Amino acid sequence: MNSPPSRHIVFATSGSLGDLHPFLALGSELRRRGHRVTVATNAAHEAHVARAGLGFRHMRPDPDNTPAFHRRYMHPRSGGEFVYRHYLGPAIRHSYADLAEASRGADMLVSQSLMALAAPLVAAATGVPWVSAVLQPMSFFSLHERPNYLPFAPLSWLCGRSPELHGKVFGYVRQHTERWLDPVLALRAELGIASREHPLYEGQHSPRRVLAMFSPLLGGPQPDWPAAAVQTGTALYLDEAPALPDALQRFLARNDAPLAVFTLGSAASNDAGDFYADGLAAALALGMRALLVTGGLAAAAHLPEPLPEGALRIGYAPFEALFPHAAVIVHSGGVATSFKALRAGKPQVIVPHAHDQMDNALRLRASGAALVLPKRRAGRHALRAALARALADERMHEAAARLAGPSRAEDGVQAGCHAIEEALGHG
Repeated sequence: MNSPPSRHIVFATSGSLGDLHPFLALGSELRRRGHRVTVATNAAHEAHVARAGLGFRHMRPDPDNTPAFHRRYMHPRSGGEFVYRHYLGPAIRHSYADLAEASRGADMLVSQSLMALAAPLVAAATGVPWVSAVLQPMSFFSLHERPNYLPFAPLSWLCGRSPELHGKVFGYVRQHTERWLDPVLALRAELGIASREHPLYEGQHSPRRVLAMFSPLLGGPQPDWPAAAVQTGTALYLDEAPALPDALQRFLARNDAPLAVFTLGSAASNDAGDFYADGLAAALALGMRALLVTGGLAAAAHLPEPLPEGALRIGYAPFEALFPHAAVIVHSGGVATSFKALRAGKPQVIVPHAHDQMDNALRLRASGAALVLPKRRAGRHALRAALARALADERMHEAAARLAGPSRAEDGVQAGCHAIEEALGHG
């Protein structure tokens, strides 16, 4: 039987490593299947793309890797407005030019919804076949689910009980956020694209195929999802990192005290504040060991030097190598980190910072496997109480263990690649 012909597939994404890794996972498998794969993204990700063996094309804008930038990017209330009004929106002409060039002659463009704002424009203007991908359930903005992105919890709760009220509130949100995207709308008009779709809502989705690349354990299809949506599950990227350092291996192998792993992932780690110092104090007060994964700008976080016995600080290690050793995992609620914690089958304490993190956290809390501490209340005393409860709550342990099996059985990479090849006409 003849194998299907090789195609050139371009992925377009922006944001943090959590936004990049799912596409590296899909791209690596598509490359194994014989396709040519290019990833268009910001310059900070070039080395990661190269290490995965995929082609890199620069797509602006590039983040300003400073504390001031990341404070605005990860602000719990105004972070979304900053991302679109002051970061992605003003750079849309550069993004469009870069992505149009990267997609020249390509057989398919696959883009991250909400972050690769140029992709719908490139697809409409050039005719390149386009598939969009959603990485977290919140990004569908379903009227049949509680809108945890709203800044006022009581309003979110009321909308979650009434789709009619939610629809009215959502209408205001649409109108308000459209102002953030004036440069995108202006370029769309100049290109002669006859569309009145909102770029952050219905306009983010391809009519050809929408990949819902998150676990059904976090959320399943809703009546108002796009008709072209197919849920693939989480596409985990398992980086071929070198063996763990000897000191880390020895630390993980100890069994003299339960271990709390603290991490903020690749986005929130750039706005860590006192998270690591408070977490260390909370764990030690309970007689726990603490592993502090202080990547990004958190590498400069002020901690005791030397660290107390029972604590270790590292810059990076694959979570799948760390989480199984933990008694409790403390993180900010990024969708990939949340899923890896589910696969480890361990209770979670989630400290959401911004964007989709609160929504992911509340979904995990509803599953029984997690506690949620808003960032503004997550001092050392609150963290200590949350750790103590997570250690002692048998129902949390049971829920976490129950969810581990289904999460490990997911294969979002194969499902996602199958959906892409099907959209290519491979059958």
